[in-house]
Amino acid sequence: MHQLGSKLLWLAGSSGRGLGEVLAESIDAVAAMHRDSCDLAHPGSPCSTVAMVRNVGESLEYLVLSDSIIALDRTSGEPVVIQDKSVNAYASDSARAASSGKDKSDKSALFTLIREQQQVRNQPGGYWVAQVDPSAADHAMSGLVEEVRGAALLSDGAALLVTDFKAMDWPALLAFSYEQGPSALIAATRDYEDRDPDGLIWPRYKHRDDATAVICRL
Repeated sequence: MHQLGSKLLWLAGSSGRGLGEVLAESIDAVAAMHRDSCDLAHPGSPCSTVAMVRNVGESLEYLVLSDSIIALDRTSGEPVVIQDKSVNAYASDSARAASSGKDKSDKSALFTLIREQQQVRNQPGGYWVAQVDPSAADHAMSGLVEEVRGAALLSDGAALLVTDFKAMDWPALLAFSYEQGPSALIAATRDYEDRDPDGLIWPRYKHRDDATAVICRL
């Protein structure tokens, strides 16, 4: 994913293309680097969610692909939150049982969820991620927002304080992140996860989720 991130950063800053075009070209370029050495047709090929913002004149351009979240802090009004929930539809009954704390000892439920998601990933009627097919970029959520003074770009695991634990709303998360920084945001998330390791209070399919956060002040 480092290769994809580097390509995205370079193209977004050096071309006049929209972020969707930047993403498509980046996916294609990284896939080409591995086409002769990897089985890119395998459904378990490495993949990634994507969240990007870029200044465009007086506006902020954004793009979200898959389950990352962007919260845009505007100078007036409520934050604009961009979130793609399509991946949430693909969880089997066994995975839901694990997430509800009924079957935490059975890790096969998580593996079942992963296998089922692989079968619908980057397929019509499924959900889309940055993997090897550049047309995934056509399914990203993108647009322009004016009067933005800051932003939080979050993996789904870094947004749990709002989305699952209901410990904050989006304005509170942005204010906390501005003051304390992304490390404190993730630490607070870990604290809540550790209060409920078996998912009995807040149902989820694993104790701790991967968490990445970028906080911007504009």
